[in-house]
Amino acid sequence: MNRATQKTSRLRQTRGSVSMEFLGTFLWVFVMVLVTWQGFLAMHALSQANTAARDAARAESVTPGTGPTQGAAAVSESLHSGTSVSCSPIAPDSAVSCTAEVEVPVLGMDWVAEMFPEWRVSRSATMPAEAGA
Repeated sequence: MNRATQKTSRLRQTRGSVSMEFLGTFLWVFVMVLVTWQGFLAMHALSQANTAARDAARAESVTPGTGPTQGAAAVSESLHSGTSVSCSPIAPDSAVSCTAEVEVPVLGMDWVAEMFPEWRVSRSATMPAEAGA
């Protein structure tokens, strides 16, 4: 076999290997992008739960009974359906504590979320009750 024939033979044996390497690398990059995106969604839900708990505790300490409504209103529109806020007095006329639970969206797609169990984050906040409230 001459050199030209050997070179052509080696090229035929490696044909498609670059495509396979690209697909393998692309798969890992795509998975890492999805994991990063899910992390951002979880942090957003956690931030929204924190805001809802603080706003609910503030409202409840000033006007009893308004905390859950104000807390739910503090959450962004996209997370309203999976949000629950509850408030309770710690001691009469002393302090109030509110807890907000927010459902974490899975990759921001409802059809994907149906394949995974529900994932919720929770935050609590305590505020002193306003005198005379």
